[in-house]
Amino acid sequence: MKTILTIGVLGLLTGCTSVWQDGYQPYASAPSLPASTKVTVREIPWERMEAALREQEQLLADSDVHWEEWDRDQRLDANAKLLKALQITEDPERVHLMGVSAFRTTDKVRPWDGELEAFARKKGAQYAIWADRYMGKAETIVTRTVWTDSTDYITYENQTGDDRRASRQRTTSSDVPLVVEKDETGFTAFFLRVD
Repeated sequence: MKTILTIGVLGLLTGCTSVWQDGYQPYASAPSLPASTKVTVREIPWERMEAALREQEQLLADSDVHWEEWDRDQRLDANAKLLKALQITEDPERVHLMGVSAFRTTDKVRPWDGELEAFARKKGAQYAIWADRYMGKAETIVTRTVWTDSTDYITYENQTGDDRRASRQRTTSSDVPLVVEKDETGFTAFFLRVD
């Protein structure tokens, strides 16, 4: 219990910096993998990912019992179908689904930049299988800097009593929120562990 509490407190202190973490739904837990362990990050076409999701939903809908109560054969059958859709050739008895991450964003996400691999390693997964799809346009708020030039004119009396005019030019800046339309992309990733 102390370990779980410590991990929870550390998670709160470090914050969630990964987009993969923000949309993560865990299904199992395992210790993190050592940095030397190979993690395979693999992209599949969205059509395969969508088919896998629909097939798993259909298995759940067709079952008269909750998936947590499935017998060994039902679990293996569902796992084998998922692995086939994800193009994983490992033995279904040895592969465990650690979790799924799904999110939408207008930001650039680069699954090959090491962040997805690091997150999979943290979750104890040797595979991170991902797909993306275009979702359309979405409104988002961006901050833009607006520059303003101004001239101040002053009238003053000099030492001889004559009225004088002077001007001062200055430039100021302000950050202004602006609503813009950007392309939105949806991402889904499955995290798998092999025993």
